Amino acid sequence: MKKFFISLLLPALMLSTIVNAQEKTRVGITGSIQGNQFGIMVPIWMGEKFVLAPAIDYNYAEKSGSDFGIGLAPRFYLKKETLSPYVGIKAGVMIFRPTSIDDVNQKTTLDLLVGVAFGGEYFLSEHFSFGVEMQGNLTKSDDDSYRYGNPGKINFNLATQVSATIYF
Repeated sequence: MKKFFISLLLPALMLSTIVNAQEKTRVGITGSIQGNQFGIMVPIWMGEKFVLAPAIDYNYAEKSGSDFGIGLAPRFYLKKETLSPYVGIKAGVMIFRPTSIDDVNQKTTLDLLVGVAFGGEYFLSEHFSFGVEMQGNLTKSDDDSYRYGNPGKINFNLATQVSATIYF
């Protein structure tokens, strides 16, 4: 697991060294909706057109269990204007932990995701924006996971995401 997170962070850190630094680094907090999932990202501007965005998701169902996701979603802006299109990559892990072992014999599962994204961010001001994103994701399900309806196998899916960001 430690090697996986290092493999997520290393390319992003290498990319951040090739972009020009801004006079001041801006950091924000993003709330996103993707289907019935809600997530939080922390976009960090590493240059004029590059954003590094760690992401977390958490869902809890009282009689089922908890679902935790952590990932990285760097974005490369094609131009920086009021409406700014971007391309990005996504990588992350999703962990489901049941509240207890019951008659269904649920187990803790770990699913992996990598993907590409194309989207746009509309800046209402320097401190607030809305975004829409299209994604193509490749997922690897745990042998005991039914998250993507294909336990132990690799899936490809398309997704969309809507977000709002406050920058500090």
